Amino acid sequence: MGAPKVCVVILHWKHLPETLACLQSLELLDYPNRQTVVVDNGAPAGDADILSGLDGIELVRNQENLGFTGGANAGIARSLELGADYVWLLNSDATTEPDVLSKLVSMAETDDMIGLVSPVIHDTIARDVPEFCVGLFDQRARTISETANPDTARAWQAQHPTHIFVPGTALLIRRSLIDKIGFLDDRFFAYVEDLDYSLRSAAAGYRNVAVLDAIIYHRFKRPVQEPGTSPPYLHYLITRNKLLLWKKLPGPTLRPRATVWFLLERLRQIERMIQYPASVDALVSGLWDGIRGIGGPYNPSRHSPRLLMWAVGKHPAFWIRMIEWKRPRFRWFQRTT
Repeated sequence: MGAPKVCVVILHWKHLPETLACLQSLELLDYPNRQTVVVDNGAPAGDADILSGLDGIELVRNQENLGFTGGANAGIARSLELGADYVWLLNSDATTEPDVLSKLVSMAETDDMIGLVSPVIHDTIARDVPEFCVGLFDQRARTISETANPDTARAWQAQHPTHIFVPGTALLIRRSLIDKIGFLDDRFFAYVEDLDYSLRSAAAGYRNVAVLDAIIYHRFKRPVQEPGTSPPYLHYLITRNKLLLWKKLPGPTLRPRATVWFLLERLRQIERMIQYPASVDALVSGLWDGIRGIGGPYNPSRHSPRLLMWAVGKHPAFWIRMIEWKRPRFRWFQRTT
């Protein structure tokens, strides 16, 4: 019957050299039945002219930056119009091994109920070093455990098949899954949307799988690095989107232990960033908008209430001490591992 058709979706916003390097690496793929869809997601003027001049590129143009979710959804929609059996979302700053797509499709074809497939992400500089294999979501604690160890990843996939998280960095999506659960949730704009999609896939009865001998190269950007190194919008989106995700999960939104640990982590983060008021303001605004269920892009002109900013953003140490003082007195404050 021939190889299933795969549309590779590349979302371009900035950094044209990285996008071109990604596209160049795709030329070496050994998978035969593929088509590349590049989404110009409000990129600088002139980039679209360069991209449209490349052979074999289907270009989708968005007039503004719709975020990762909006841009990816535009690419997914065009891929379905082109008759894709699978859509492969690939970050524009990633590069690939020639056999990676073949291995992903081969895994997906072993079981119609495999909905999402991901390779192992290796470091772009230390190319022999895996940075991310797979994640494991604990719905009760509402936390993700990550591993870069293939043996651990293999055990997690065998023991917890319905709780596996695969990142959106190089995510192969089965068409029947898209038909069943829809596109990425636009409210997230960027970040956490891949966790949401993994959970929606599992809830629909599909499995999420990492192929441990398939490799791409990408600097796996973990949020909350050293104080001041991450832009304010990152702190806003990560904080807000975790709360938006909580609202979508079954069961009570505010589980006492998970809520306390979430707040404690945010307060410690604020304490580390106290010398960077723009980042603190963004994080507190993320808390406020997440509680209210507001999605979409980060708007730095919209602030949290002054009282909340004063209490949390200016005096995190007070609340940290309060929580640490109370924690030994309540069993549900004790976090399990």
